[in-house]
Amino acid sequence: MAKKTYWKDIRKSFGSSKGRFLSIMLLMMLGAFAFVGLKVTGPDMQATASQYLKKHNTMDLSVIASYGFSDDDKEELDSIKNADVEYGYLTDVTVKNTDDAIRVFSKSTSISTYELVSGRLPKSSDEIALASTMTDDYKVGDTISFTQSDEDGILKNTTYKVVGFVNSSEILSTTSLGSSTAGDGSLSNYAVVTESAFDTDTYTIARIRYDDLKTLNPFSESYKQKVADKQDELDDLLSDNAEQRLASLKSEAQAEVDANQEKVDSAKAQLAAQELALASLSAEQQADAQSSIDQAQAEITESESDIQEAQAKIDAMTEPTYTSYTRSTLLGGEGYQTYESSTSSISNIGNIFPVVLYVVAALVTFTTMTRFVDEERTNSGILKALGYSNSDVIKKFVIYGFVASMIGTVLGIVAGHYLLSRIIAQIVTSDTTLGETHLYFYWNYTAIALVLALISAVLPAFLIAKNELSEKPAQLLLPKPPVKGSKIFLERIGVIWRRLSFTHKVTARNIFRYKQRMLMTIFGVAGSVALLFAGLGIRSSLGNVIENQFTNLMPYDMIVVKNDDNSSSDNQEVKDFMDSNKVSQYQSIYFTTLSETISGLSDKQTVSIMVSSGDDFGDFIHLKDASSGDSLTLSDDGIIISEKLASLYHVEAGGSFTLKDSDGKKHTVKVVAVAEMNVGHYLFMSQKVYQKIFGETPDDNAYLVTLQNDSSSNIEKLSTKLLAMSGVSAVSQNSSLVKTVKAVVASLNGAMTILIVVSILLAVVILYNLTNINVAERIRELSTIKVLGFYDKEVTMYIYRETISLSLIGIIVGLIGGKYLHQVIMGMLGTDSIMFGTTVGWDIYAIPIAVIVIILLALGWLVNHILKTVDMLEALKSVD
Repeated sequence: MAKKTYWKDIRKSFGSSKGRFLSIMLLMMLGAFAFVGLKVTGPDMQATASQYLKKHNTMDLSVIASYGFSDDDKEELDSIKNADVEYGYLTDVTVKNTDDAIRVFSKSTSISTYELVSGRLPKSSDEIALASTMTDDYKVGDTISFTQSDEDGILKNTTYKVVGFVNSSEILSTTSLGSSTAGDGSLSNYAVVTESAFDTDTYTIARIRYDDLKTLNPFSESYKQKVADKQDELDDLLSDNAEQRLASLKSEAQAEVDANQEKVDSAKAQLAAQELALASLSAEQQADAQSSIDQAQAEITESESDIQEAQAKIDAMTEPTYTSYTRSTLLGGEGYQTYESSTSSISNIGNIFPVVLYVVAALVTFTTMTRFVDEERTNSGILKALGYSNSDVIKKFVIYGFVASMIGTVLGIVAGHYLLSRIIAQIVTSDTTLGETHLYFYWNYTAIALVLALISAVLPAFLIAKNELSEKPAQLLLPKPPVKGSKIFLERIGVIWRRLSFTHKVTARNIFRYKQRMLMTIFGVAGSVALLFAGLGIRSSLGNVIENQFTNLMPYDMIVVKNDDNSSSDNQEVKDFMDSNKVSQYQSIYFTTLSETISGLSDKQTVSIMVSSGDDFGDFIHLKDASSGDSLTLSDDGIIISEKLASLYHVEAGGSFTLKDSDGKKHTVKVVAVAEMNVGHYLFMSQKVYQKIFGETPDDNAYLVTLQNDSSSNIEKLSTKLLAMSGVSAVSQNSSLVKTVKAVVASLNGAMTILIVVSILLAVVILYNLTNINVAERIRELSTIKVLGFYDKEVTMYIYRETISLSLIGIIVGLIGGKYLHQVIMGMLGTDSIMFGTTVGWDIYAIPIAVIVIILLALGWLVNHILKTVDMLEALKSVD
């Protein structure tokens, strides 16, 4: 019977405080929702991608040879232990009558196989399977035609029958596929044909799959480090092949030229003999013979011209390149890199955002449980008087905190696992070929969320109740003595204190009288504002990257790079284009790229070197100091390095670092300034500095170009025209970089939108909870002043003025904390080649303030309604 009364009292405590129970539940639910959701999204996405890559046996490393692989090259690659090697072909072509560049691959049989979406894979040399993103333009049974370079074209046919649609396990993105040597310079799609469709026996790509990497998570640090080590070994293995391959190719070509020269020499000798024989012929016979001699002489002259041209090409031949790639650096691998960066960034946000949210929720929950124990003080005294032990009474509060927190936490855990992670993953994978993300349940994060809930709600209940029950039952049956007032600092400033009205003096005293509630209100509001500011700030900073990089810092439209072996006519053709009315302005520079291995990074980083003959890059590149924002000019004392690259090399202005050139030689480079730059790695220098570093004076080989019409369609159209010129080797468009950056930004923006909503909900729950506690704690005081004749609005403001004042302080603290939190998170979100800024606009400050003000106004109306309907006389009755 006694226990029945005990459990009835526990059930009553749940029913009589639905608002409190709901607020604790919501606080724990929001905490668990954000924590679990953000922590499991990355592993879910990585597990999904890992399964996909494993299913298609995607290569670990690949090598692309500019002149193809010789038998000796293949023998060396085949000698790699515990690895499978598969060779293939690839070439870039343009879809006929369009500017769309397509990369055509030969069909793989074991490494980097293709996912068949519909139809079938090609079986004959005139069949083709297109990327699945082309299903809107082509159907199975249609034909597709290409145009290819006369010199570099290696496809037997230019028209193919479409037999299927596929996804590549190497090219994950459907929107950002990187650059191309065909079309407009930006890769639009890819396709697959049989090996027999290529008119060459020299393979151009080798894919390598290592046995000891097959079981590793491809996104783990262990995998990345092992791949980096194997890439170094691979580069060392092929380091001396270029010289041998060049010698072999030159020898083969020279032998052919020499053979043709012998034929020409023989023809000349025959022709000379014929000319000697003319004297013995009649006039009529001489006329006929002379005609044959003239024709033979013309053929000899033409052959000699061909030989001279062939010899010039042999003499101009440069060493071939053997470039190794990982999954993320492979041509078209931008999607893999973006996917990897997105999962890492979301995990990083999960290490910060939910922690702050949980701390705020725990503090407010602590206050809520403190108030609950105070309200149940009389009942606790009765239970003790009836003979219940302290542990029984404490159990009541522990059960309350446990049930409220566990229900909320379990709901948050489930929603985090299967709702938040799904939403974020769908946003990130919307532009990939990976399909729907597989969702898994993680017991480790579940356990952490449950423990945090116990610490936030159950532990405070136990400690507060234990402290309260140290008093005797007779004392517990009496109301708790009111908090003593004390003289505050403001009272000592007579000039101010004397000018305050009675209600304002009461407000000032009460704020310091209830110190715990004061701190909880300030930190509760500050935490909500900080989270909201950080969320909005991150969205703003992400969105500002593109405009800052490609409008403020690098406003040029394209870089046009010339071939090294251009003839004067080739150079003139390019120069004529620059001087045409299609170009607004241009500047001639020296441009090259290096592939650098940087300590701490698994992938090699592409570093662009830009050299100007003047002291700046005009209106094409605005160099600004990363710290001060002041304009920078080139110096003969050293280089200007981009901000992200400087951070990776841990170098500042006045310092130096070691740079390795394409031949493997190391050079010490002095830094005179660090330039603001959000995307990419750059070294800017004068010709004199370049000569000091590399020992040779650079000849301008590229143009920075701004077009008259800078629309995307026009840039693509003119890029196609430029790439068709024999004197142009590459065209780099800013629009290609924009696509890559937009993919990263879009994935993070989606996640931040959800977290902003969670922050707003947290602010609502916290302010409602603290306001509700404030009203419940002081209902007798409010009833007294109402009985004394205060109007309803005066009664409301008597107590709500404190909430407003404390909220204003909380807003100020929150904005300061939010700015710091924003900077910390932005520092964690950057990728290997992207650095996000931390500057935000005034709206990022205004929106959190507006949200809190709106919540306060809504709660003010609610408090006013509650106080008008409360029975004041009942509240004033004695609790004795």
